[in-house]
Amino acid sequence: MKCLMKAWGETEHQLYGWLIKQTQSQQETEDIMQEVFLKAMKNSERFCTLEDGKSWLFRVTKNHFIDRLRKEIDSEDITEYVAPNKIPPVMTQLQTCLPRLLPKLSDSERDIIEQCDLFGLTQLEYAKLHSLSLPATKARLRRARKELKHRLIVECKVEQDDRGVCCFKRVEG
Repeated sequence: MKCLMKAWGETEHQLYGWLIKQTQSQQETEDIMQEVFLKAMKNSERFCTLEDGKSWLFRVTKNHFIDRLRKEIDSEDITEYVAPNKIPPVMTQLQTCLPRLLPKLSDSERDIIEQCDLFGLTQLEYAKLHSLSLPATKARLRRARKELKHRLIVECKVEQDDRGVCCFKRVEG
């Protein structure tokens, strides 16, 4: 139990800050924090055997946040927000390609891209959370982005012009 309370004390402010950025709501942030803390308490014996409890807390927090987003999306009628004919088919293809590519990245590549690029964690916060130096974090993120870019080019037929501007080449079929 001491190891849980120590890890919680060391990460609570980071988790709260990240959630506030994501939710823009103090109440929702506090609700998620409470859910995460209760889950950690239920697993307190196993928690102390984890190699990196702080990462576990962050992962559980992120998952609770994502679950809430999914519930919100499921409970709302999306058709009132987006008319089907307003989304260009090319963009629809790209939107379906990216989620297929993320699982193909290594766990560490996917984790750093999700946390820093998709969920808004700063590189410094990521570095602290994973006990890395800031330069090491920047290098990992650069390599992960490079790998994702390569996969986008090969598997999704994304192209760049001579200025590095991206365009998506529609794949028929």
